[in-house]
Amino acid sequence: MTGLAALAVAQTQTAYADLRDSDLWIGFSDNQSGFLLDEDTGALWMTGPCLKALDPAVQTGTTWVSHTIELVSIGRGLATLDQLFEIDTNAASPTITVTSNGRGGVQRFSAEIDRACQTGGVCAALIASQQACQG
Repeated sequence: MTGLAALAVAQTQTAYADLRDSDLWIGFSDNQSGFLLDEDTGALWMTGPCLKALDPAVQTGTTWVSHTIELVSIGRGLATLDQLFEIDTNAASPTITVTSNGRGGVQRFSAEIDRACQTGGVCAALIASQQACQG
């Protein structure tokens, strides 16, 4: 167990080290829910009540796409959560599209972008304050 705990801590520290390299936050104006993105590596994190690492995003034009499949606990059982996140960083009309097959289909949201990840702004505040999701 000690080895696994050390591995989990090491991975969390690595994730946070990469988090500091984020170039932008894209999310919703009324709260801090959204995504932090490192445009150099495609590393992507979902922000909100806690920070969740997602599969790396691939860029096509102004859009970044991450396809994340994971097992989640539902009551006593497990279910597969298959989500496709499309993050359009077009400054004129940034949007977040989430496709969740079997759980509501396609949902598209207008978003805001903050590139002040090193000095102030929502992006810098999230990098400094977000705690990793448990479980």
